[in-house]
Order: sequence, then structure tokens, then C-alpha cells
Amino acid sequence: MLKKLLGAMSVRIFLITVIGILLTATVVSMLGQRDSRVNESRLRDQFAFDRIESMIRILEITDAEKRSQIQDVFKRMGSSLKLGATPPKDAPALPAELENLHALLVPEIADFISITPQTRCSSRNRPPAPPPPDFGPTPPHLQGYCLAVYTHLQDHTPVLIQLRYGGHRPPPGHPPERNPLAIVLALLGLISIIWVVASVATQPLRKLANAALQLARNIENPPLPENQGSTEVRHAAKAFNEMQRSILKHVQERGFILGAIAHDLQTPLTRLRLRLEKVKDPELKQSLVNDLTATQEMVREGLDFARLCSENIDKNRVDLAALATAVCDNFEEAGHTIHKTLPDQAITIMGSAHLLTRCLNNLLSNAINYAQSPTLTIQVKESRVLCVISDDGPGIPEQELDNVLEPFRRLEDSRSRHTGGTGLGLSIARMIIEKHGGNMTLTNKQAPASGLVVQIDLPLN
Repeated sequence: MLKKLLGAMSVRIFLITVIGILLTATVVSMLGQRDSRVNESRLRDQFAFDRIESMIRILEITDAEKRSQIQDVFKRMGSSLKLGATPPKDAPALPAELENLHALLVPEIADFISITPQTRCSSRNRPPAPPPPDFGPTPPHLQGYCLAVYTHLQDHTPVLIQLRYGGHRPPPGHPPERNPLAIVLALLGLISIIWVVASVATQPLRKLANAALQLARNIENPPLPENQGSTEVRHAAKAFNEMQRSILKHVQERGFILGAIAHDLQTPLTRLRLRLEKVKDPELKQSLVNDLTATQEMVREGLDFARLCSENIDKNRVDLAALATAVCDNFEEAGHTIHKTLPDQAITIMGSAHLLTRCLNNLLSNAINYAQSPTLTIQVKESRVLCVISDDGPGIPEQELDNVLEPFRRLEDSRSRHTGGTGLGLSIARMIIEKHGGNMTLTNKQAPASGLVVQIDLPLN
């Protein structure tokens, strides 16, 4: 039950948010407490400085014979006063908590400061009662110190002022300033929480989007793992994989139907060719043979298209540069000129040499039908191989650039009227490229130039 509950994305996001907020609040609280202690110590030091300075000023404006009379007043204020006292030679070292106070007092208004036993301080501000013994000894900075300040007046009269320091709440003053570090850490903590929550929430969506892009390029892309992630992610992966299986099944069924029809047509077409031999009229006979040959070509390409739809291809290491060179050489031996720009080094990809050869043959034959000298360029960019085949023919209308890649799609214009064809050449070429994990796009050359540009993008190795 607990595993199922923790598997939900909503619970995970909630727990991450709560834990992050608690950790951030803890860090900020620790920094705040540290800043509070620092500010409290500064206020206490400033209060002690002002108090000692006030007592010195009072003594200086008081007549020398009346100074002893105001000792009782200082005692009621929680301090004691002793005239004529000089600093001891063996005074104990000051604690670290009093270093800032020592820097404030000496030498501005005091000659020397030290700590004395608690019994020598006035009893008015006794420190609070210590905690029970179970809590251990009370730290000195909580008990407070009996501070002995040795100074002198303007008439060089030595004075010892004893007063209690610490052990009580700090005097009222201006509110402490916020530490910029604490504010920055708080903001960074909140930003980190938001970033983690957003990453956890959107990571499954990114994976799903990438899988959809891969599915658009290759219907046989490996399915998503169905046993990883939260409950909602697993359900989405199962639904996505079921959709992929349904689309693949539909495509395969279409290929099966097309293959079955094309296969069944071969037998009657063969009988028709035999019967055409009995036709006496040579002109009629040649016309019928041409039509029958075109029909058999369409059936053959239909079978090839059906096989590509329903079968996986066997991939091996193929040198695309050498393969393209061989294809261009074959066309040149047949009397066709192809302007090629191929790299000298090998370009190794994983694929089927037979299918890639057929793809290039289809595209170059298509270009030769509409231009006398097509151009073939192959180059490597990072981890991709870019292959561009262009011609200087009439091109294709912009609105038909995507439709012409559909099976049995032919354009009723000058580009296809006199060249024949089954309408499967570009479709087969595109399917071969997609079977290799790439994509093929068609564009027209920029005016005033004319011609079609076929761009092929394949993964390298």
C-alpha cells in the first residue's frame, strides 16, 4: 500500500516540496539564530559602552568632594564605584565574548578592563537562577560577567567601575538588520525547490515528447519502459506503447493487403503477356506490351513497398561515401552526368547497402528524368550525415511537396506527364530513409532558380 502511494507523482511532488521547505527553513533558522546572537552581543556591548560613558560624564561634572556621595546612586542602578583604584598586574585574560567590548572601551573611555568575581558586583541585577543540575553546567555567557573597568577622569583621578555584563535580555534598540546571506540562501532554497518540482513533473512529459518524435521518424522505434517512474508515468507509457502497436499493426495490415493484391496480379499479368504474342497487329501489340510492362512495374514496386512496410531491415556497417560513388559511376557508365561532391574519407553508418543503393537510384533517376545533370552532395555535421540531391528541372508546386511523398501519388503537370512512373519511387525512398532512423524532405530552389532539392538526414554510425 505504501509503495503504491509513493508511486503516485502527486505524492512525490508533495513530499519533495515539504522536505525542501523544511530543509530550507532549518538552514535559514540556524543562520537567523546565529545572526540574532551576533546582534544581541553588539547591542549589549553598545549598552555597556553607553552606560560606562554616562557614569564617567556624571563623575566629571560632579565636584571632587561630592563624588563619594553618588556611589549609592550608582549602586541602586546595578553598578559600583570606587575612586582611587588602579589596575591589577595579574588580571585574568578576557573571554572571547568580551573582545568586541574591549575594542570599544579601550582606549577611548577606559584604560583597562577585566573580570572580577560575581560577589563584587552589585546585588541589584543578580543573574537568573541556574537551571537544574540535570541540564549540566550553565555556560559563562548565560551567567554573565562581573566587569571591572579601570579609567581616569579629566583631573587624572583613577576610577574603578564594576557592573554586570550579560546574563539578561539585551536592552531595547533598533531591530537587527537582516543578513543578506540568509536572504540569498532562502531565495536559492526556494528556487531549488521549484526547479526540482518542475523537473520531476516535466521529465515524463519530455520523455513522452521525445518518444513521439522518434515514433514519427520510425514506427518501429523501441517501446517505452513500462515499469519505471510513477503510477501515472507507467500508465502513460503503456498507453503510448499500445498506440504504437496499433499504428504499426495498421501499417503492416496495409502492406499485407497491398502485397497480397500485387502478388495475386502477377499470375494473370503473366497470362496476358503470353496471349499478347498471338496479336498480329505489330503496332497494337507493342502498345499493349508497353501497358503491360508498366502494370508489371507497378506490381513489382507495390510488392517492394509492402515488404518495407511489414519487415525489419538487417543493418550492417556501410560506407555511404563508397556506396554513393558506386551508384554515380553506374549512372555515368550509362551516359548520364552527375555532379558529385563526396568526402574522401569513409562515412560509416548502420544500414542496408541494398536498400540505400535503391534509395539513391530512385532519387537520382527521378532527378535525371527532369534535368540532364543532377547534383549529389554528402557531408558530415557532428553526429549526422547530410545528403542533398538537387536538379534544375521545373520543381514541384509548394502545396504538393508533402503530398508527393505519399504512395501512388503522381502530379498531373509537366514534371510527370511525359515521364511515366508508378508514384512509388519517392515513397519507397522516404521509407528506406525512415527505416534507417533518418528523415527526407523536399524543397524547391529559391527563385529565380528552379529545381527540386531532396535533403536526407541520417544518423552517423
